[in-house]
Amino acid sequence: MPLELTDAQRDDLLDELHRLLNYNQPSEALARLESMHPADQAHLIEDLDAEDREAILLAMSDERTASILEYLDEEPRQVFVDGLEPERLSQILFHVDEDLAADIVAELPDDQVASVLALLAPEDRETVEELLDLPEESAGRWMSPDVVLLQRTWTAEEAIDFLRREGPDASHPFYLYVVDTERRLQGVLSLRHLITAAPSTPLENLMARDVISVPVELDQEKAAEKLRHYNLMALPVVDEEGRLVGVLEADDVLDVQVEEATEDIYLQAGLSVDENPYTPVLVSLRRRVPWLLINLTFGFLSALIVSSFEGTISRVAALAAFMPIIAGHGGNTGSQTTTLIVRGIAVGEIERRDLFRILRKELAFGVSYGLVAGLLSSILAYILEGNFWLAVIVGVSMMGNIILAGMAGSLLPLGMQALKVDPALASTVWLTTITDWLGFVLLLGLGTLFMKQLGG
Repeated sequence: MPLELTDAQRDDLLDELHRLLNYNQPSEALARLESMHPADQAHLIEDLDAEDREAILLAMSDERTASILEYLDEEPRQVFVDGLEPERLSQILFHVDEDLAADIVAELPDDQVASVLALLAPEDRETVEELLDLPEESAGRWMSPDVVLLQRTWTAEEAIDFLRREGPDASHPFYLYVVDTERRLQGVLSLRHLITAAPSTPLENLMARDVISVPVELDQEKAAEKLRHYNLMALPVVDEEGRLVGVLEADDVLDVQVEEATEDIYLQAGLSVDENPYTPVLVSLRRRVPWLLINLTFGFLSALIVSSFEGTISRVAALAAFMPIIAGHGGNTGSQTTTLIVRGIAVGEIERRDLFRILRKELAFGVSYGLVAGLLSSILAYILEGNFWLAVIVGVSMMGNIILAGMAGSLLPLGMQALKVDPALASTVWLTTITDWLGFVLLLGLGTLFMKQLGG
């Protein structure tokens, strides 16, 4: 039974591991982890510093290292793998699933790939090379090629004898796929139906023929959504000829969805999907600075817009007090809309044909809420300044920016989807900049038009 640790026990164990490794006792350190599940071991090892992490992984057997690599985050896993000799790495890859082996090899420097592949067993090498030829974010790169295949010409008894001989991996969901002699997918069979059928019953009389499958090159996010939509434990993956080449399992889909959600969250903030809190400073600078500089450039453009109304602000200084309120609240409103749209696109709820329906809804929301926010802003402006026209201008500007923010929050992600750009990019940098500009132009533009009424 896996050992569960409290936070205090975890901290004590980390200190103990560090001390043992510091005294060159890696076997003792490994013994402390023996009772833990590989996933928990991996999580603990990730919390060690880089030197201790490498020391403990190098001390493990190939098979145990392979079980840990499956659960390590991509960056610490890759740092460790990059430091291995091809011979040791090929021995470790012998014990991992082919899809993970392909992921690891894909991240190797180009000059090491050929050396590692050459050391793999011919059958493993062929499978890994086939996976590497597939698009990086396709269903095929996440599938497990290890799948139970039954021939449609077999009887129930022959199928059960085959399963007894082969002893398939019990960790895989036990859907049994029926194929013809060319490996083309014909049907799916549950284990319950198989073991309760009369021994002489042909499999084609037992199998369900309407099998839900996905093409091997289908985008991973769409494949994951299909498996979730039909509430399946596994989804067969077929090539263009309809041949069964692997199976996408529920745990793979969870990893896909975590990866896609992380990517969307990072893109909204202008971050690289490879970034994490422990990324070295120089690497973080290289990845994050370009987006920050873009944001800074847009900030300068916002300043340019404001400076063009310098005369208005100098004569009616009260307008400046409401600039951040109107711009900021428009950005918040637009960000809510964008978040809803990006999420809807990601899970397949929204398509381009829904554009006008969404715009109508957001327009109705913008007008309704804009009236409320505009009225409250007007009241606040009148209380602070005692100027009726200033109150009207602030209220109209707030309402107008909220309406336009809702429209922009809908159009940006849908427009980016049409241009084959990830809709998540529409959020922070672009949307908030646009709502800032709109808010400034509305407030200061109206202030300029009604300068006399404002007493400027």
